[in-house]
Amino acid sequence: MELIKLTSEQRIKELFDNHFHNLVFHSFKITNNYCQSEEIVQDVFVKVWQNYEQIVAISDHKAYLYKAVYNSSLNYLRHFKIRQKHNEEVANTFDEAEKPIEASIVETENNNRILMAINKLPDNWKEAIVLSKYDKLKYHEIANKMNISQKTVEKYISKALSFLRKELADLLITIAIVLNFIK
Repeated sequence: MELIKLTSEQRIKELFDNHFHNLVFHSFKITNNYCQSEEIVQDVFVKVWQNYEQIVAISDHKAYLYKAVYNSSLNYLRHFKIRQKHNEEVANTFDEAEKPIEASIVETENNNRILMAINKLPDNWKEAIVLSKYDKLKYHEIANKMNISQKTVEKYISKALSFLRKELADLLITIAIVLNFIK
């Protein structure tokens, strides 16, 4: 190839026509992405065009192009892996940050619903269930505190729990659905 007699556009076009497809294949072996390999080779030829005055002094243009495509392909892989790692970190951070907020909102709403349901209970049932579930008192301690028999405490708590199950049935289904989405 007689590069000296041709203009710079003709020289670059000849290099492009003679080597483009082989350079794309060379890049593809590294990147495993055909479209990206085409872009890499095109970018290399743009750089050749921009720096033609320096490149014209190179004796083996084919070797130069292969080395430039090789280096550009490796750079692409490095940047791709960095972007991929960054995207994973951002996604993990977002997931970790969002889950506690979602869980906190759900927990607050659930607690409010439970408190509203407890407030619907008759006073004796409410006192027995609160002393049992929130104050963690045993049935005989609740009986002493309320001045009633232990059997009455058991009856109050049993009726209160039955009422709360019915009152909060839709909440139990909602909790199950939300927990599936949070996972």
